[in-house]
Amino acid sequence: MMQLEVYNEQSVLYGKASGDMNEDYIYAFYVYENDEVMEKQWYSEKRIVQYAMKNNNVYRIVMFVKDRVNADNKPQIISSKEYRYCDNALTLYIRIEEMEMTNFCNLNCKNCPTPTTKYRKGFMDDRTVLMTLSYTKKGQTLNYHRQGEALLHEDLEKYIRWGVDIGIKPVISTNGVLLTEDRLRSLYNAGLRHLVITLHKKQSVEAFLMACQYFKDEKIEVINFYQRHKRTDSDVMYFMGKILDFDDSELGNMKALYAELESDFSELLSHSRPHTWAGNAGGGGYIGQVDEELCTRRRNACYFINQNVINVRWDGSIVACCFDSENDNELGHISRFEDIKIGDFDCYGLCKSCDANWANGYME
Repeated sequence: MMQLEVYNEQSVLYGKASGDMNEDYIYAFYVYENDEVMEKQWYSEKRIVQYAMKNNNVYRIVMFVKDRVNADNKPQIISSKEYRYCDNALTLYIRIEEMEMTNFCNLNCKNCPTPTTKYRKGFMDDRTVLMTLSYTKKGQTLNYHRQGEALLHEDLEKYIRWGVDIGIKPVISTNGVLLTEDRLRSLYNAGLRHLVITLHKKQSVEAFLMACQYFKDEKIEVINFYQRHKRTDSDVMYFMGKILDFDDSELGNMKALYAELESDFSELLSHSRPHTWAGNAGGGGYIGQVDEELCTRRRNACYFINQNVINVRWDGSIVACCFDSENDNELGHISRFEDIKIGDFDCYGLCKSCDANWANGYME
């Protein structure tokens, strides 16, 4: 079985395919520097790629395999490893994916743990934001949300500007109830270019329609949020209305509204499957505790584990999984980020109750 070996020699990053080469396949490598592709070794007999590194940058090497015989088959990623290069040493890079502005919310949706969480409530402050941003990398996206409603934070625009200034791409997911045209303009002027409105309520749909009209009137090019990897333009708005596929009597005639929306704005809509936040909320595909064998398979397939992803709560505490609403698997605090240790499966206790349809696409 082919594996990716990564090492550093005299400030040069090497990615080498080791193991027995299958004659039926050919291999390729990409090297990313701060999320930008810098080096490509296209499909060939070569088993190694190299790139000269700069101090304190983040590098990722991805190895692909492609069927030599059937050219129509898509290449498959068989390894993806990410490292920070600092003082001539490579260390595994821990990626912060979410920075929770608050876990207060203006709604009480049954598919969300926010209304029932026992975890203390609050708002992220300047110091915690600055510490979190200091451990991100240029070019990455960073969700300014987790639980709660991000638009409740009075300093949201300031934090968006801070993120844009250091070269990251802030992402906001909102229920839209508080999103007025003035607030949308303020967010856009602060530098927000990644926005998702989850369509919980009639007001959410109205906010989605308002945003569509605003972008049209301002002649702002809009692309579906899920297509953001295809463009890098700083003036493009990556925007989406997310339809949540769960039944709730409060929604009334929402399905009819959705049908009407889909006829006019289908390219900006997406459906999201329900889940239970690993058993911490109602609805979804939760099937209860799973046995150890199935849990291990889920862990081996999990995006958060494989990509060393963590999430920062409003108070700076760090958890190993975005579904951990109660901090059951707390890893540490952003003020002691260098002490964070990940990779131990004991850090991922929620895997035993993770929804079947949210284990990184792993379906039983």
